[in-house]
This record gives sequence, structure tokens and C-alpha cells, in this order.
Amino acid sequence: MRVLKFGGTSVANAERFLRVADILESNARQGQVATVLSAPAKITNHLVAMIEKTIGGQDALPNIADAERIFAELLQGLADAQPAFPLAQLKAFVEQEFAQIKHVLHGISLLGQCPDSVNAALICRGEKLSIAIMAGLLEARGHKVSVINPVEKLLAVGHYLESTVDIAESTRRIAASQIPADHMILMAGFTAGNEKGELVVLGRNGSDYSAAVLAACLRADCCEIWTDVDGCTPAIRVRCRMRAC
Repeated sequence: MRVLKFGGTSVANAERFLRVADILESNARQGQVATVLSAPAKITNHLVAMIEKTIGGQDALPNIADAERIFAELLQGLADAQPAFPLAQLKAFVEQEFAQIKHVLHGISLLGQCPDSVNAALICRGEKLSIAIMAGLLEARGHKVSVINPVEKLLAVGHYLESTVDIAESTRRIAASQIPADHMILMAGFTAGNEKGELVVLGRNGSDYSAAVLAACLRADCCEIWTDVDGCTPAIRVRCRMRAC
């Protein structure tokens, strides 16, 4: 079992989504693979901005429109590239999610504030959509997929916006799911559920933590954190000397 986590830049557009699917297929030839995804790049920032602008009485429509555009282009790009991709189904799902977002934002505008529980439920929508889209893509390629619902399977303790996961209980819950060995496993990052069954988040950049948690719960052989960068330098220096401070 290998757990792979892909950040927002890795699922920013259709081309990168397809690349992630290729990586998953390659790894699946060596054994079962579980994958944690972040929201597509810019989506979480847009969601946070929607909340902040709405509280402040500002217009959040530009952020909503840009986020909708990102998903529309992503879905169309995948449909163009992948036969049998469930475009209509996923477009309807995305539209439903954005309708809910707009409804909640209207409530926030009336209150003039955003309770932390509502904040948590809004800012993790991108991860939820990433998983739905990846599931559709992998199934279109002929793979069997099991999606772990982190709100149901990861028990978290703490604040709505900064929780930690009870590994022992979460391991028991996931094991009880009896996921078939020939299924690819998907789970949204950043999200868990408290003892009341309410959605909580694991702090900004919590998807890396989600991947480590899932690896522990599945007793995976390794956990890989993938990201997209233009390059890196190892900063190797020869003839270095220690200097006293």
C-alpha cells in the first residue's frame, strides 16, 4: 500500500489532473494505491476571500465567477481528453456545490459574521470537488474506485478550524469499510469529522497531514507528498567549514 498526496498545483487544470491519473495508474501496477488531493490551485483562496468579503459587505461575485470558471475549464478539458468522462454528471455536481456556497454566503451576509463551523464547511469544498472529479476520471479509464469520506472515517478533536485526528479510532473506522484490494482509494485532504459528526478542518495546508494520517490508518508502506515546481537546487557546497557564532 502506497499513499500519494497531490497539492493544488498538481490538480490545477485538466492537463495536470491527467498527469496525476497517469502517476496513479503507474503506481497501481506495483500494489494498491490511496490518494489524497488538495483543492485545485487558487480555489481555497477564493473561498476564503468569499467569506471575508461577504462579512465585510463587499462583492464576492468576482471570486465566485473565477472559481466557477476554473472548474468549468477543468471539466471541459478532461471531457475533451478522456472518452467516457462523466461531464454532465460532474457539471451538475459542481453547480450544486456552488449553489450551496452562494446560499451560505447569503446567510453570512445577513448575519454579518461567519461561525467557525460554517467557515470550515465552506473552505474545504475544493477538496471535495477534486475527489469527485478524480473518481470520475479514473472510472472513465476503467478503474474501480473507493472514496473514503473523511468526515465519517477520520475522528478529529479540537477546534472547527484546527483539529487533530485520533489515529486509533480512525484506523478502526477505515478498516470496517473493508475496501477491496483491487480498488484505487481516494480521500479529500484537509477534512475530518468531530465526535458529533460535524465537519472540521485540519488547518491550512492540512492535506499533507491528511495524507500522513491516512498512511498510518492504512498501515501503508510509504507516504509520498507530490508537488509541482519549476526546479530545485540541492544547495550543495564544497569545502564548507563550521563557524562559531
